[in-house]
Amino acid sequence: MTSVADLVARLSGDAWRLSHPFSDDLLQANAILHNSAATEAEMAECMNLWCLRRQPCQFGRVAAKQGRIHFCFLTERAVSEWSDHEIAEKIAEEKRLWKQRAAFDPTRGAHSFVLVVASPRVAFAAPDRHLRAFSDRILELAGWWTGSRVARQANTVTSDFLYLKDPINGMFYGYQFNLDYFACAGDGRWWHDHRFPGGIAFTGNSTGHMIAFREWCEQKTDSREWALKQAMFTIQNAAPTRGTDGADPPEQGRATWLRPLGPEGRAMVDGVECPLSNIPATLEGKDWTRYEGVLHTDHAVREEFFLDREAAPTASKPYLMDFTYLYDEQQDDFKEFTGGKLFSAEEIFAEIGRPEDWTHRGNREGPSRTLNDVAEIAEQLEICRTWEVSPEFVIGDD
Repeated sequence: MTSVADLVARLSGDAWRLSHPFSDDLLQANAILHNSAATEAEMAECMNLWCLRRQPCQFGRVAAKQGRIHFCFLTERAVSEWSDHEIAEKIAEEKRLWKQRAAFDPTRGAHSFVLVVASPRVAFAAPDRHLRAFSDRILELAGWWTGSRVARQANTVTSDFLYLKDPINGMFYGYQFNLDYFACAGDGRWWHDHRFPGGIAFTGNSTGHMIAFREWCEQKTDSREWALKQAMFTIQNAAPTRGTDGADPPEQGRATWLRPLGPEGRAMVDGVECPLSNIPATLEGKDWTRYEGVLHTDHAVREEFFLDREAAPTASKPYLMDFTYLYDEQQDDFKEFTGGKLFSAEEIFAEIGRPEDWTHRGNREGPSRTLNDVAEIAEQLEICRTWEVSPEFVIGDD
């Protein structure tokens, strides 16, 4: 089995990037993430700002605004010098802390987990088989890879559960979520809306955990309707990579798009009434049951990203995907993703440990830095704080 350090050494430089430089905001974020003097807290502030203002996912934006994203960073040093065991141990510790707080600590519990590989060599790597092999290995060390070696040639769905304790009856519920994949290499390519600073990133947003938290801890009663709006806005926010003038979403170069309703305002799935009591103007005439895209939003490390083509190889046969799991209790995935699956305390403790045994050691060691380093990072962070929400995004209610 090839180690992470060896896989990093095999990465190819991205020749295309020489004539297609990174966007300014990504360069500004990378200035912090690639700064060996930056602390994890400083990197987390930068990434929280990115998730709030520069990426299209509404659920990520809401989590960032509320400070409910748990970040885990692997630096250049980690992927170049650490053993695979040390990398796996670092990720496992962060995942345990995330799940412990999500289940038991309403004040600090996070709905989302973001694993960021912050490495200049990964950031400037070509999206080819070498970057794919590296990404697969990180996913495996994170404990999220369940496929065979052969199956790595195809796209896979990789899932996990995030837990929450019902404050009324004391029962534990698990909410399934799928891992998503992002990379610096996406910046400027057809999968631009899956770009991310640092190098590569895996994100896990538990929509069901967010919905239950809104209902149980924030006493909000519109959560399923709210979740559908956020999901539809997210799909609509995919970046147009070939212009926006008078073209259909695929012709604009969008990676995902909403479907128009059929005759007489019918959705694609018969018998599923629109759950939106108040339809925003930007969602008028759009299907609330199915959406399309040249990438599948449930896939983790996608094969299409590593073929390095100018257009999506799936453009002639886009994926057809589902919204109904967010609100339709008759849908097969509703219970595990949105409604929640009942878990015993012992099942959860077997994964995250018993509360009386919990410890958290924090960073192994802080970076060595000078006063000039501190001043430089402060300036870099101030630039990131000036970011505005991307003007092309349609933003829903938080």
